[in-house]
Amino acid sequence: MSDSIRERAYAKLTLSLRVTGKSAGYHLIEALQQSLDLYDDITLTKREDSRITSDFAGDNSLVVLSALQKAFRLGGMHLSVKKRIPIGGGLGGSSADAAAAALSCAKLYGISRDEVYASVKELFGDIAFQMTKGTAIARGMGSEIEVLPDLPRYHVLLLFPEKGVSTKEAYALADDLPCGQGDVRALYRALFEGRSAKELFFNDLYHPATLLNDEIAPFLLALRDDRALLSGMSGSGSTLFSLYKTEAEAKEKAASLPARTLVTETFSPSSNGK
Repeated sequence: MSDSIRERAYAKLTLSLRVTGKSAGYHLIEALQQSLDLYDDITLTKREDSRITSDFAGDNSLVVLSALQKAFRLGGMHLSVKKRIPIGGGLGGSSADAAAAALSCAKLYGISRDEVYASVKELFGDIAFQMTKGTAIARGMGSEIEVLPDLPRYHVLLLFPEKGVSTKEAYALADDLPCGQGDVRALYRALFEGRSAKELFFNDLYHPATLLNDEIAPFLLALRDDRALLSGMSGSGSTLFSLYKTEAEAKEKAASLPARTLVTETFSPSSNGK
């Protein structure tokens, strides 16, 4: 068995987000999530001692690896991360790294994926989807996953405002604003069928995010394009996105925007074979 495992940690795009309530002080959600072909490279290596270490102090990966070490009585491990996913933009980079670390741990120590998944899926919201990948609806605190048939491959234009958004503050503001509107299945069906979903976008954290970051609303206005099937804000922001059928359209729009952008595409483990 190898002493080192490499894994890709894929970013996720939150195409819609509805706040459905609270439980034990935590917000409950219903969110349509989609993996992106944008990833960090992680390498998990066995250590000779019992320590759990990472290139990023305080990373969620340390929480996951420590939990697995305790549950399965494992040795020490070190996680190296080559970052590509922008930090703090609502693309799930930290949870992607943690999920990839968990999957690497399973391979490193010969533990079944299902056992590892059951041990970590409720540690924090996004890890359940990040271990599943593809297209899914996440509910509750994010650990209830309904896997959906893959969306068609779309080219995704990402726009990154200079300023970020505090997820904690965005949810706090959402408590005082109208929430709970939007039809996640109607949005999914439109995108699955390759139809425009512009009028179906909803995100209960969008308005709170605009109160915390004055760049978001004007940038989303600039991002809108008749050729895009959907435009919006991912999760709690501040990353904005548009979905296109062709790469040329996405890149043409990106070139016209006065902000940092990136063009990537949707990702599915089944269709990409990864």
